[in-house]
Amino acid sequence: MHLLAMQQLAAADYVVLVAYTIATVALASWMGRGSTRSLGGYFLAERKTHWILACVSIIATDTSAISYMGVPGWVYEKDLKYSLGSLLMPPVTLLIVMLFVPLFFRMKVFTVYEYLERRFHPTARTVTAILFLFLRGVHLACAIYIPAIAFKNFLGVPEVWCIILIGVLTTFYTLLGGMKAVIWTDFLQFIVMFGGLFLMIGFLLHGFGWDVLGTWKAAGQIISPVTGTPHTALVDWSVNPKTESTVWGLIAFYVVYNIGVYGADQVVVQRYFTMGSFREIAKSVLGSGLLNVISMFSLAYAGLLMTVYFAQNPQLGSQIRKPDEVLPMYVLHVLPAGMRGLIFAALLAATMSVLSAGLNSFSTVTVMDLYRRYGPGRRASEERCLVIAKWATVLFGVLLTLVALWLSKHSGSILELFNRLSSMFIGPITGIFLLGVLTRRANLTGVLVGAPAGLIVSYMLTSWQPLVESLNWMWTAPLSCLATFLTGYVVSAVVRTEQPLPAPEIA
Repeated sequence: MHLLAMQQLAAADYVVLVAYTIATVALASWMGRGSTRSLGGYFLAERKTHWILACVSIIATDTSAISYMGVPGWVYEKDLKYSLGSLLMPPVTLLIVMLFVPLFFRMKVFTVYEYLERRFHPTARTVTAILFLFLRGVHLACAIYIPAIAFKNFLGVPEVWCIILIGVLTTFYTLLGGMKAVIWTDFLQFIVMFGGLFLMIGFLLHGFGWDVLGTWKAAGQIISPVTGTPHTALVDWSVNPKTESTVWGLIAFYVVYNIGVYGADQVVVQRYFTMGSFREIAKSVLGSGLLNVISMFSLAYAGLLMTVYFAQNPQLGSQIRKPDEVLPMYVLHVLPAGMRGLIFAALLAATMSVLSAGLNSFSTVTVMDLYRRYGPGRRASEERCLVIAKWATVLFGVLLTLVALWLSKHSGSILELFNRLSSMFIGPITGIFLLGVLTRRANLTGVLVGAPAGLIVSYMLTSWQPLVESLNWMWTAPLSCLATFLTGYVVSAVVRTEQPLPAPEIA
């Protein structure tokens, strides 16, 4: 009999899963009551969020099931080098607090793209908002799809129904309670995600007799067939651009990617707007940077321990068909009843937190950056805008669920797929914001030429075979960002078709 068919969840596991689902919807309903009657309430929780809640919401939003299953799977397939890049998060978040947060806080905006209108022109705001929808659309669709792998292969739930259930349930409670509901459910989901993760690490170490040094040595003796390095490999100083996860590639990728996420991505930055003071925003951003390091290394360490476990249990390890199955395989076949349900609830939590945040941000961008800028939306009342926002939430929930169904045909590492796709858009978006923040010469013409230049570079780096073979995917975001910035700056200097606005002074 196939080994996967030999295990079933116990009643206790289903109790945990059902209890978590009910608790999430109930919390969203309770905390969101009365907060969907105004745009400020629906989008920004009336700017009354405590910095600790916002900090937890940021990290819960940034830690989807892509990371929860993908990072352990990456370590199992390759090594630890990718996780080393998370050490760059504290200095990157400090840079965000120094350069970006003062601008956004003084403007009291709804979306981060309003800054681009004031700095350049309404067209710059529209173009970047559309790029954001593509960027986060890729992320959210991947995030919906990946838990379906676990629920299909390990629980026997059809993949299609799993994707539909996650999409419908999350869309429902996001619609129900707005941003306040999203932030409070993020808090619950953070506890479930990382409570389950640390319990799993404890169970793994208990199985090895708490021999931390011994398991590290054992992992160091297992050679990855993909990289040819021990699974404990942390640093690669190679300057070969074909080599993945070198120190130089990680620095370039993590700096550009995380400036884009923490400084120019509405899903994350919208949390800044829910707080009432600069001090609280700064504490939440810096705190999330530290939590990111802890979460990334914890996920990587869990993957390392699982690598040792499956090497010592080859009969079970031989059933793993692709790296993203490592965590659910261990959960289903090794963990006791009850704890298995908690980890699968954590996968749901990771998915629902990022999806709810994305849906709320999508509706915010749709209403504030697109609908209210053009046509009848210019004169629309707040009540009308709220109706449009709620319909946008439903529409994007349906669209993202459909894209997730399309992605279910993909095979291979979901973490790598996500990073490859998102790198195409994050580089140009980051380049546009850096043009505004770091230069005074840049103007609208530079943005409108620089953004397509960055997108063309992204496309060539991911599609043109000679470049694909010469550079690994980590260079896509940095090089497309550089192309956007340099092209935009040069064009702005040469084509002075309008008087550029001065870059706002940094507080």
